[in-house]
Amino acid sequence: MRKPIPIFSVFVALGLIWTAVPAAGQSVSGGATNLQGLNNYNACLAQTTGAQEKLTAQVLQRKLNSSSNLSAQERQRLQEDIEWLNAKAANPRAPAPDPRNSQRYLLAMSDEEQQEVSGAYNGFANTVREKCEAQYGGMSQFSDPAGRRRAPIDTRVPLPDLLLAAPPPPQASAAEQRQDCMSAIAGVRWQLMAEHMESKLRSMPNLSAQERKAWEEDIAVVRAAQQGDAKTMPQSPDPRNAARYMTRLTPQDQMAMIQEQSARSQQIMANCNGRTSAATGAPDSDTARRSQELAAMHEQRRTGRNVSQNLDPGAAKAEAQAWLDARPFKPTAYAPGSATQAEYLQKSGALACFDRQKGFRAHQNVQRLTAKRATVAAQDRQELDAWISAWSAAEQAGKDEPAPISPKNQQGWLKFLTGADQQEMNLANSTLQNMVRTECSAMNYMK
Repeated sequence: MRKPIPIFSVFVALGLIWTAVPAAGQSVSGGATNLQGLNNYNACLAQTTGAQEKLTAQVLQRKLNSSSNLSAQERQRLQEDIEWLNAKAANPRAPAPDPRNSQRYLLAMSDEEQQEVSGAYNGFANTVREKCEAQYGGMSQFSDPAGRRRAPIDTRVPLPDLLLAAPPPPQASAAEQRQDCMSAIAGVRWQLMAEHMESKLRSMPNLSAQERKAWEEDIAVVRAAQQGDAKTMPQSPDPRNAARYMTRLTPQDQMAMIQEQSARSQQIMANCNGRTSAATGAPDSDTARRSQELAAMHEQRRTGRNVSQNLDPGAAKAEAQAWLDARPFKPTAYAPGSATQAEYLQKSGALACFDRQKGFRAHQNVQRLTAKRATVAAQDRQELDAWISAWSAAEQAGKDEPAPISPKNQQGWLKFLTGADQQEMNLANSTLQNMVRTECSAMNYMK
């Protein structure tokens, strides 16, 4: 049986105890202890303090450096906001240049720039957390069966440099998005022709190998025309018969195909115009309704960006407190001398206390995105629901980043959130982290 290691030795070996040594001529009646390991963990996580403000200041400075059409007043305001954000990164109570509108700087930032800052900060914060946990927390540091800690790692994480980064390209306008959507109509003809040809080929099992090969070649060139955005006609594999593929369908087949093409094209147009179905025969007022929905959505976002009142710290604290109330924590009691080096952190629950903040940002996104369902445009609801599901999965897994719903849509959820939404979430998330650090650092894990 392995001999238990004295618990005091465990604390010393883990670097979690600092023992007061009396100076010459002094005496102490009792030993003083301090959970130095937790202090180190907190100091490591503190790298994220003020990072959001610094990144925002970088983007504003980049805009100030590269924009030649700014008025003198706009330049002055940008400079004031940059100086304030950098000061606020070091002192959260630094007074804003316009106390009545502490989010004035959002007016100078596009939606794409706000998404750029949010994405850079989230990636930076996740890397910091992973390195801090690898060095000061988690059981992986005790991979050695003898309970020895692995070699220390460099936990410093450089802040992303957005100042020299290329500005994000603007999103396509509503007209451009509609044009891209409508471009699908061009390939409908060839798609249907290929489908009808494939169906007819399946109904002719007695073809010779040569005849079947000719059919398959014609289907392939029609498919190639569809995939080429219908910019060119199908290129017949038979140079003596450029329209051979057309002979595969009878006049009746082509008439049925034309009718189906018309129905599908109307459905695509209806989707692009915001209609729910082409079969309803809805009048042109549906297009106007769609335009009104888009206008209302954009106005809502502008209102969020132009919000003139300060964020409510009380609301942020209440949101963070509700999260912690649902996750009460109490250090795990254990008998002195019963824990080995590798078991202490798990048994005491020191790191589990900090882990309660995991998943909070995902929870915030789920709550706010769900609240948008009643106001979002009908054609965007499917994408919104996909992001809600992705964030819900992240919350269940205790993660602060969702799995993208597609490789080309890494941060698409941000378009559903206003600048005010993101600022409120950042404040609540920062408040929660401070509350967790304060509470966990003050706990007595030596009961």
